[in-house]
Amino acid sequence: MELHQLRSFIAIAEEKNLTRASERLFLSQSAVSAHLKSLEDALGVTLFTRTAKGMQLTPEGMTLLERARSLLDSANAMLQEAKNLSGELRGILKIGFNTDPNFLRVTDLSANMRQTYPEVELRLVQAMTPEVIEAVQKGEMDGGFIFGRTDNPALTVLELASVPLHIVGPAKWKSVLASADMRTLAGMPWVWVPPSCPFHDLLDENFAEHGLALKRVVETDHEDILRALVIAGEGLSILRTTEAEELERLGRIAIWRGMTITTPLSFVHKAARDDDPLIRATVQTVLGIWKASAFGGEDS
Repeated sequence: MELHQLRSFIAIAEEKNLTRASERLFLSQSAVSAHLKSLEDALGVTLFTRTAKGMQLTPEGMTLLERARSLLDSANAMLQEAKNLSGELRGILKIGFNTDPNFLRVTDLSANMRQTYPEVELRLVQAMTPEVIEAVQKGEMDGGFIFGRTDNPALTVLELASVPLHIVGPAKWKSVLASADMRTLAGMPWVWVPPSCPFHDLLDENFAEHGLALKRVVETDHEDILRALVIAGEGLSILRTTEAEELERLGRIAIWRGMTITTPLSFVHKAARDDDPLIRATVQTVLGIWKASAFGGEDS
């Protein structure tokens, strides 16, 4: 049994498709198929059945999947430990950031990592919260920033701050928003976010408590597009308080001040890598930056 066989097994199980698994691994489909066959031969069990919905795990495959993940995590940890025996941390660190990099202190993270761990190469990837969670769980990212809460047992979640949010609308609606109640807001057009976005449930729950549902006219999963649509007059939405206040000061939006909503900001990494020296160094750096910034709900 080889590590590349385990990687292919895990990728097929998560993608449920040979083509997507091969693309994810940067291998040919025939190579991934060969890895799977050789692993099944070595184990003496069938791991998948082919169906109209794709590659489905057999009961044996489901039983062995977590063991395969654990073995691969242990092998990666051993490799990292071996690299660090020289006393100098080295490797590639891929971090997902889910909002404005200035707000997340990304430049501080880069500068501190470069100064303290010069042999670590930092790669920063922008992604929404659910994309960060999925990529970290799959091992495609080493860690990342997320909004909201997750009870995913595969992840270690380190809460950094409680972030205040405001409901906002186009600047031309300022007078309407000044006197609007929640029922009025619910009947106005909304620039909405996908169900996977943590802001989705925050708004839904707050309005549902009053028996209200929002009028959604457009949906986007991109923060910049959401902001542009609000400024252009397409509808209401939700933004971080400091961002909203700056845009209001510039005369580009109006804030409804009838409610302040908060959401946790956290850094997540795979729980199986809690003892990985590279992860420990990253966590120490991230926590140090946020502690030093004395964040209390506002950008520093």
